[in-house]
Amino acid sequence: MEPSGQLDFDLQALLEQLDQDELSKFKSLVRTLRQERELPQVIQTEWAAIMVFNKMNRTDLSERVRNELREAAMKSLEENKPRSLDIKRTEAPNREDEEEIIRRLEERDPELTKIQIKDITNLGRPRRFLEGQKPGKEDTYRGIIMKKFWKAWNNNGPGAGEHISDVTQRDKMLIPFCDPRTLPGVFPHTLVLHGPAGFGKTTLTRKVILDWTENHLNQTFRYAFYFTCKELNRMGPCTFAELISKDWPEWRNDLPEVLARAYRILVIIDGFEELKVPEGALIRDICGNWEEQKPVPVLLGSLLIGTMLPNATLLVTTRSEALGDLRLLLQQPLFLEIEGFLEQDKKAYFLKHFEDEEEALRAFDLMRSNSALFRMCAAPAVCWVVCTCLKLQMERGQDPAPTCLSATSLFLRFLCGQFMPENKPFSETDTKEFLYCLYESQDEGLVKDAMAPFKEISLHLRNKMDMVHSSFCLKHCQNLQKIWLHVAKGVFLESGPASEPHAQLERSQDDQHIIPFWRDLCSMFGSNMNLKFLKISESFLSTSSVQLLCQEIVSTTCYLQKVVLKDISPADFCQNFCLALRRHKTLTHLTLQGNNQNDTLPSLCEILRHPKCNLQYLRLVSCSATPQQWAGLSSALEANESLTCLILSANKLMDEGVKLLHTTLRHPKSVLQKLSLENCHLTEACCKNLASALIISQRLTHLCLAENTLGDRGVEILCEGLRYPECKLQILVLWHCNITDNGCKHLSKVIEQQSSLTHLDLGLNHVGITGLRSLCEALKEPLCNLRCLWLWGCSITRFSCEDLSAALGSNRSLITLDLGQNSLGFNGVKMLCEALKRQNCPLQTLRLKIERYDAPMQKLLEEMKESNPQLTIEDDRYDPRKKRPSSRYFVL
Repeated sequence: MEPSGQLDFDLQALLEQLDQDELSKFKSLVRTLRQERELPQVIQTEWAAIMVFNKMNRTDLSERVRNELREAAMKSLEENKPRSLDIKRTEAPNREDEEEIIRRLEERDPELTKIQIKDITNLGRPRRFLEGQKPGKEDTYRGIIMKKFWKAWNNNGPGAGEHISDVTQRDKMLIPFCDPRTLPGVFPHTLVLHGPAGFGKTTLTRKVILDWTENHLNQTFRYAFYFTCKELNRMGPCTFAELISKDWPEWRNDLPEVLARAYRILVIIDGFEELKVPEGALIRDICGNWEEQKPVPVLLGSLLIGTMLPNATLLVTTRSEALGDLRLLLQQPLFLEIEGFLEQDKKAYFLKHFEDEEEALRAFDLMRSNSALFRMCAAPAVCWVVCTCLKLQMERGQDPAPTCLSATSLFLRFLCGQFMPENKPFSETDTKEFLYCLYESQDEGLVKDAMAPFKEISLHLRNKMDMVHSSFCLKHCQNLQKIWLHVAKGVFLESGPASEPHAQLERSQDDQHIIPFWRDLCSMFGSNMNLKFLKISESFLSTSSVQLLCQEIVSTTCYLQKVVLKDISPADFCQNFCLALRRHKTLTHLTLQGNNQNDTLPSLCEILRHPKCNLQYLRLVSCSATPQQWAGLSSALEANESLTCLILSANKLMDEGVKLLHTTLRHPKSVLQKLSLENCHLTEACCKNLASALIISQRLTHLCLAENTLGDRGVEILCEGLRYPECKLQILVLWHCNITDNGCKHLSKVIEQQSSLTHLDLGLNHVGITGLRSLCEALKEPLCNLRCLWLWGCSITRFSCEDLSAALGSNRSLITLDLGQNSLGFNGVKMLCEALKRQNCPLQTLRLKIERYDAPMQKLLEEMKESNPQLTIEDDRYDPRKKRPSSRYFVL
């Protein structure tokens, strides 16, 4: 073993503590390690002693050597603080010096001016430029590397600061070629920094490369290259020359000269464990030609083995679990463990983080009392998390002691404190992981605090454990107002496919294991007074789970107001749920979709007939009821005095069903205001009953007849009722009703007179030139009250724009016009813009079909917005067939 470079290291004192057997073993290990090439031939005494003492399991002695090295490192730091231009590193450079340096750099080498002033940390190097020396390619390269790594050094993550810099400086002195006492060349040429994630390995290598850019290692290394394995994974095949010059390809022609001085080259390989390569591939495929194109892992393996640049110095970082693979590649490496924060570092960090010393020491003692947490705090980022969390609790007057009992609890509390106030919705995966972590903590106080910000949550229960985690957390979520619930098939085994009776019995018995957790989950409906909204969709329940849910719904402490049930098994779920809701005073909104609702309608009618029913909104989708059942619903509606909005979508109501509703609408006590019969298989035959209802009903203001083949004749009959002064209808939706220009003529007669109609949706009807001209003439009339006109996809062309322009110039009521999915062309839109520029034009929203890449059109519309700031021009990128603008008027 070579003598240590100027370090006062007394190996004899340590050897005297060994007994005779241990001394013999020490000598034997030195010889063995030399023979097996695990101990480099050129190595300082203290490094060799550490390796041998570790092999002997005498960590007490190896730790003493390490401590001596640390003390020497700190002493060296004080004695060898880098200076340049007589300015200390901690001081800000003189501004005049900086400006003069940058000015000279611009004159000498424009490439270097890409480095910002704040990136220049060593003014000593640029001084020679001031003295008239021209910067060479090496200086330019150093500047590029400095700019690349200086920002990363300044942003080392949460908790980074002066204290971490001091620890990094100390650890850096453990690297032989960074220690000024080390004799030139007397150090192992392959060093491995290993340790857990977050302990400072990458931070240390960044500091090393920055020191090189500032000429602190220039006596040892003329060139330095830094590779991050995570970045290398994204690179395709290349030559070693391309790889080594990736940060500055301009000097690739000089590489032969550079590579010829391999003994003056430092190569840093950061994050070896992240290199994605098949097992054993680094050993099998070796390359020694730096002009041969190979996959990057092959080039890196060749560098590690020594086939490429065998005389270069390698500094490799890796997590400890990858050391085995690395040992197979390296020749005589020196392994240095990066231990992160030591106990004194952690204590110093706490004292600096907390303003109050007493609080800092109390927090430190609490952290130290949890051995797992204490070990994790060797990572600076973890130390910062712990300090931040405990300090926040103390500021709120809370006791931090329970938090330190579990590392999981502490980290969860930190996450909740940092991110939950933003109240951003979680994805399904985020929600699942969040609830899992809360459950693992088993800290009810933590769960209550963590769930407090949640006002809405969507649960996807895919297995038993999802149920377990969710039930534990949601019973502590007292601020929850809305919940969306999905239960996958197989969670309740009883909901599986039909089979033999004995198999069903077994599944039912198996369900008993999950029922207690389902009961806990359902208990929130009876215990949470804030819970107002429930949606269950695409779910598979069992008979027993339905019974438990209904029991909680029946509870007098359940305050649900809005319930949506969609596609739920078993088939009788909706029927049972409606029976549970029949005496529910707070229920105001109910949506039933899917399932076999034939048996549900009788239960629904009971709800409507109940004297304490407060239901205001009822939506039935895809209900294949019989005429008798529709008659029962009509009768129940006559008795009800609360329902104001009835949505019957995608139902086979037929014309006969409208006759029944006609009776309801004519009833003097009917309070129905909004009625939607979209896609209910209606024809012109039902329009006579509807027209009669429009005349008699004093409450009906909204009527949707979309997706029904009424035709022009049906519209003509409907308009007879609309023209009556007694008609109160305000919004009429005739989307896709097979209406042509003849139907538009009848509607125009309604619009032009002083009627109650203010909103008309004629989307997806073939209005054409003649039909639009009729509507435009009606819009010009002074008695016209129409405020919104939707004409999406109505076969309107530029030939109708003159009529539209004239109508917009005369009308005083229209504020919304939808012309989406109509090909008006540039000239057509230009005509509209001329009318819209007038100050007396009331239009506020115009929807058009706009091609994104039509530059003249975009310019025209921009000019339009400038001349009429109150006008909003919308693109029709959305498909109104999924959600029409007029649909929002039928939602309470």
